[in-house]
Amino acid sequence: MRYLPFFGMVVVALAATACGSSVSLPAVEPDQVAIYLPGSPTPAEDYKILARIDEKGPQSITNEELIDKAKQRAADMGADALIISTIRLTTEGQAQLNLDQPVEKFLEGIAVYFPSKHPELLAEK
Repeated sequence: MRYLPFFGMVVVALAATACGSSVSLPAVEPDQVAIYLPGSPTPAEDYKILARIDEKGPQSITNEELIDKAKQRAADMGADALIISTIRLTTEGQAQLNLDQPVEKFLEGIAVYFPSKHPELLAEK
């Protein structure tokens, strides 16, 4: 039951991705993007979804390197935060292992912005 609120966030993220974001923000430095790891609370502040972020790398890539890649993509979009839903190997959750498929590490998340930090967006409406 504790995953139910997170599951709702994923559904909202998928719906927002399907519709696309009409917000355009200037790029920021990666160190300005807050990171929310799987299992940690989501931001208490109201946020809006910019885009879904999927990043992958070889099995040998560290979680930190994979997060840095995703963080750079979020920064390029002007995101205030990156909410990571999962970091897993591509073979996890498979009922049958395909030995021909290379094992990769996969990160799924959403890039978000906080409207309170962007008053210029309120003026555009």
